[in-house]
Amino acid sequence: MDRFWWSRLPVVASWGGVGACRWVWLWGFALSVAHSAALRAEEAPTPPQSLFTVPLSVVGGEPVKVRARGRGLEGVTEVRSMTPGVTTMLLSQGKVGLPNGFPAERAGDTQVEFELRFTADLPSPPPAETAMLVVAPHGETTLRLPLLAPDRTLVEVEPNPGFETSQVVSLPAGVPLTILGAIERPQDVDVFRIAAEAGEHLLVSVTAHAVGSLLDPLLTLHDSEGALIATADDGAGSRDPQLDITVPRAGPIFLVVQDANDGGGEAHPYRVTVESSAPVEPVAAVSFIRDVAPILQRHCVACHGEDKAEGGWRADSFAALLKAGATGGDGFLAGNRGASEVFGRITSTDADLRMPLDGEPLAAADIDAIGRWIDAGLPFDGVSADTFLVDQIPPPVHPAAPSTYTMLPPVTALAFTPAGELLAGGWREVLVIDPASGGVRSRIGNLPERSTRIALRPAGDRFAVAGGVPGRLGEVRLFTLSGGLLRVLASGADMVHDVAWSGDGSRIAVASSDATVRIFDAESGSLVRAIPGHRDWVLAVAWSPDGSRIATGSRDRTAKVFDAATGTLLATYGRHDAPVRGIIFHPAGEEMFSASDAQKWDRWKITEAAHVRDTHLGGEVFQLVVAGEFFAAPSANGKAHLFKLQDGEKVREYDTGTGRRLISVAASVPADLVAAGTQDGRVVVWKLSTAERLAEFPLQP
Repeated sequence: MDRFWWSRLPVVASWGGVGACRWVWLWGFALSVAHSAALRAEEAPTPPQSLFTVPLSVVGGEPVKVRARGRGLEGVTEVRSMTPGVTTMLLSQGKVGLPNGFPAERAGDTQVEFELRFTADLPSPPPAETAMLVVAPHGETTLRLPLLAPDRTLVEVEPNPGFETSQVVSLPAGVPLTILGAIERPQDVDVFRIAAEAGEHLLVSVTAHAVGSLLDPLLTLHDSEGALIATADDGAGSRDPQLDITVPRAGPIFLVVQDANDGGGEAHPYRVTVESSAPVEPVAAVSFIRDVAPILQRHCVACHGEDKAEGGWRADSFAALLKAGATGGDGFLAGNRGASEVFGRITSTDADLRMPLDGEPLAAADIDAIGRWIDAGLPFDGVSADTFLVDQIPPPVHPAAPSTYTMLPPVTALAFTPAGELLAGGWREVLVIDPASGGVRSRIGNLPERSTRIALRPAGDRFAVAGGVPGRLGEVRLFTLSGGLLRVLASGADMVHDVAWSGDGSRIAVASSDATVRIFDAESGSLVRAIPGHRDWVLAVAWSPDGSRIATGSRDRTAKVFDAATGTLLATYGRHDAPVRGIIFHPAGEEMFSASDAQKWDRWKITEAAHVRDTHLGGEVFQLVVAGEFFAAPSANGKAHLFKLQDGEKVREYDTGTGRRLISVAASVPADLVAAGTQDGRVVVWKLSTAERLAEFPLQP
């Protein structure tokens, strides 16, 4: 038997006899050598390589578990300490899954976990870092971790996703504080509360991306009311941001860390350093428009405005708030806090006297600002004493959108313009898109991070964008079709979830996380009425055809109908078993359609909240949108649906063909188009009349 496979090759006589045989033999031999070399290259083990660790640093003292993520770590046999006073114990090693969208070269597909212990032999003072030798059969690598002092380090503790659940930070005197944490899941935010003095200088820096973390950090600072003080995204030559600010006024400030693309997971650790120095400049003079007017607008105008002036006193303009109320006392007396009735009310400990009467007491920083303004003699720096405060308070300027999105944002808001262009909520902007090609025609910026709803005025000449930043900011911005900013409404400390125009375009209803729906005059921007009634976020709002009623859907699993003129509750429908995310009126105005995460919509009579019928859609329903005589609904099973508004009968179905989770929808009868947005950042467009799929494209500038 021949030993080698190539010796059995047949000889082709037409090639020249023996010469041909030699040629074939040599050719086969060369192929064999190349094949063997390729196999050896494939089988060669990857030397161990650590890309990053979780956490990024360790704190001396208590034992700590460390995970090193990288390449070739699945065969590690030993992690050996090279630092006196530090011992190690190998816990596990092996393959790990890759986070969505990240290659193994960036995220690492293996990891090793070990425990560090600190003994009495640890030098004093301890070294700046601890070193370990990671040993594997196919090589070794050195791993170094910064070693931090316990009295200068804070380890993040979950949950801390909002101002009310923020983690308290105490800054040590004269030395930086390091915060070790991680953005543990998509859309997670970590909030830290810091006591600060007016004029105090803070230098805040994030280390993450530069040392291998998958986090693309975004850093923001907010005052006690949640208003944005400063923000930082990418630093100079790095994705790790830095903030260098002087605190504008005394009181708690909130430091917020998050991923700029709403990513998160076990591979998203960070290290934040906060350095504080004593005030080096005198405290800035208080400004009425910048510091005092926003407080009055947020807390006073709802009960002391043009339509409702309790106690005979108004606070909606500078001239009005200086006039005496029914008691005859001076609301504000220049240079005299004690004789200013308003100051006495906001600082009172008597619940029957303190203002706001039905709300939480004002924050200490707000009281301090009002007091200092009185002490300064009530200076006015606005446009006009008779102009409404809401028209003089400057809206915040939001950070610019990135040139491109490193990760596609969920498509949470869609709407068609009268010309058939598609408006889509992006990251800090609205994109104006050609629905046939997906090409971006223009970008409308100066918006908060997330847009939850885009609503066209019935006349088609302007649109409203609702949105915000979870737990930190909510607002509605009004734009012309060309992208010119007209007005900012409903500024608050948490998300705005929905916005709706009345049929005549004169009023705007806003649904917010504060469990209320508010009605604004569309031209002046003044608050007409705030309507409470829910026990949780209001996620959806709609007007009746004649504009006399407001309907709402809430996370408290109820849908409600209110009298728009008085705020009187007319009906509560409680048959939904999940948050209610969509609501519209029947054309006759006496029945409702409401949709929920229970994968269905219900039709019910407002009188006695009587159930009429329901229709299941096979997935959570995130929105109901009226389009002429129809209404459309997106569902989580990858399908959008069209129904007759008159009787609720299904007309047709629009299938993505991929099962992608649909979370938004828009429809245009004149353009004969329907579009849906997906959770993973794509837009699908169909012909409204036939369900023919016309286009699919990523939401990307």
